[in-house]
Amino acid sequence: MEIKWLSYVPIYLALCEEKSIAKAAVKLNCSSAHISRQLRQLEALLDTQLIQRTTRQFNLTYDGLAFYKQVKALFAHAESINKQLHVTNSVSGKLRIAASASFGSTLLSEHLADFNLCHPNIELEVAFTETPLDLIDQGFDVAFYFTETPPDGYVGHYIRHLQCKPFAHSSYIARNPAITHPLDLIEHQHIIYRNSEFTLDKWCFINQTTQEKTNIILKPSMSFSLVTVMTEAMIKGCGIAMLDEMALSHLDSDKRTHIINILPDWFTPNRLPLYILYPKRKHLAQRTSLFVNFIRQQFEKIN
Repeated sequence: MEIKWLSYVPIYLALCEEKSIAKAAVKLNCSSAHISRQLRQLEALLDTQLIQRTTRQFNLTYDGLAFYKQVKALFAHAESINKQLHVTNSVSGKLRIAASASFGSTLLSEHLADFNLCHPNIELEVAFTETPLDLIDQGFDVAFYFTETPPDGYVGHYIRHLQCKPFAHSSYIARNPAITHPLDLIEHQHIIYRNSEFTLDKWCFINQTTQEKTNIILKPSMSFSLVTVMTEAMIKGCGIAMLDEMALSHLDSDKRTHIINILPDWFTPNRLPLYILYPKRKHLAQRTSLFVNFIRQQFEKIN
């Protein structure tokens, strides 16, 4: 709905408060002719006389006074909203964040805590999920997801890739045949990551010295959509898990010493780039911009 008279209100308010076309013109830094012309156009739009003016008198009509009171209150409310938005954008308000449940809790928890310490007036609401969300429909400001390319309508900043290695607990290694080549993995039990979108069972191993490449498909004895559960199953000695080092970063030193990379002379190409995403907007809330820049700086230090 177009309100055609809205742009005339600042001039009308100045006229009512200055009680003079000349004084209103000085206040608004424009000509008296412009003020008079704008008033005539406003009255024509409203089909109502607002001001009775002669060479000596300047009086609001009954309708003019009622209109003045209403638009004065309207602009006061608009100014209040404007001030609140500036306060919210600067240092406070709620920031809703969606993140991959498998990797987000491990990868982000420390950085989220650090951001909260730096900006305690910004409330963080974090939802961990394995299902990609429509940020706009569900009211999220920022998301962390693994994707080859950011979806249309979103700004994406690259954070890092997964660089997975075959890890196993020493108890599993002790009771199973030795592994010296990726093809040996075929005869072993595997803990696989699987969600509704993809399964990480196909891997290419490259020898660091000879550059020999070996492609294999791992047959799962267990599959999970949460990396934390994969890690726990691997620690229990249930099998071999292809994991990024970050999945092990929060293990205590005693547990970590029993976790072994069983093919240290081989590596796998980077998988699944992680992006921080947010909807494209003409005006990005300052708290969102602050958070995105903070996270990018944290990962630049790590990478």
